[in-house]
Amino acid sequence: MGRTYEEIFVTHLSNGEKVTLPIHTIVGEKPGPVLGISAVIHGDEIIGAEIIRRIYNQIDESELSGTIMLLPVANSLAFESLTRNTPLDMNNLNRLFPGKEDGWSSEILAHSITKNFLDKVDHYIDLHAGGAVPIVDYVYIQNDEALSRAFNFPLLYRPTDIYEGTTATYTVAKGVPSVTVEIGGGPNYNEHVERGVQGIVNCLKHLQMIPGTAEKREDQVVLSEITIIRPKNGGMLVPEFDFEAVGQEIKGQQVLCNIYNPKTFDLIETIKTPYERNIVVLMRGLIGKVNPGDYGYMIGNLETAEPKA
Repeated sequence: MGRTYEEIFVTHLSNGEKVTLPIHTIVGEKPGPVLGISAVIHGDEIIGAEIIRRIYNQIDESELSGTIMLLPVANSLAFESLTRNTPLDMNNLNRLFPGKEDGWSSEILAHSITKNFLDKVDHYIDLHAGGAVPIVDYVYIQNDEALSRAFNFPLLYRPTDIYEGTTATYTVAKGVPSVTVEIGGGPNYNEHVERGVQGIVNCLKHLQMIPGTAEKREDQVVLSEITIIRPKNGGMLVPEFDFEAVGQEIKGQQVLCNIYNPKTFDLIETIKTPYERNIVVLMRGLIGKVNPGDYGYMIGNLETAEPKA
């Protein structure tokens, strides 16, 4: 029983500084599984680091059955620049697992995370967010639906296609029950942090790693169809809805935002909801600049959603 912290060496930067993996390990008083929780695979998704910090402070190892491994900042280079991709090579770390020992800097980092973290866990939770501007709110169903549902978010997503090279792609292939969580982003509201903490605590109860009975939601919606909407043009984005629209149903062909030329004031593009019955999964709720191809919105199709359990 106890707590340890280590920074595992990954590589040296050109200026001589070290790149490391910060891993906290909490060993419980009773035997049990190893749960790994990671965050900041993408450097602009920083809310997970705060969720993990609060979990670290909340766990009582005298009541813990098993071990919790925490990786709060998986990609410190991208965290420093607040960018989705690693600035040294501009690769998306979460498309490169299990990585390469002699590859790009991001591949070297993925290899180290795999060897020193992913290969040591029996269950796995990976925390993501909407990024520096958008806010998002859903949980993937991958290879353990009960564990995904235990996070107690109202929206779940059962994808028909999976992204290759993610942390969860690797752990799922190994048979490790895995959950990918998309929560918050943008302003990083405290309420999203707390919901993330509550979700992890409920998962710990579900896994019988801490005392208590896991709560169950009866109103969870499982989506199988989500459209990612990227603006075709850059400009000044003016939304029609604020962030309270996340998780809400919106009628078809409703205007989500308008994009204007900030110099001429001309209307360049209007983005509307794509389905008859839409639910907002990810959105931009603040006035701000947008580039062509940026994540604008993720809209779920309620017409094809699974019946509530």
